[in-house]
Amino acid sequence: MGKRKLKPGNRVSFESHDEQCKPFQQFGIVKYYLYPEFHPNGYIEIVDESGDTIPYGNAGKGIQKAK
Repeated sequence: MGKRKLKPGNRVSFESHDEQCKPFQQFGIVKYYLYPEFHPNGYIEIVDESGDTIPYGNAGKGIQKAK
């Protein structure tokens, strides 16, 4: 599954960290996606179920389409 296939509306998961720096799987919906070819690391904007933006600037690694 190539990253190029991500589109707005896709549900994705990626590793995030809580206040204690413990990793956990974060889920969200792609709002905006720029493939890494066109931007140094790519850029992705993800929103959670309530529509709030989740900070995640680098689309180059660690993000995948959720089942």
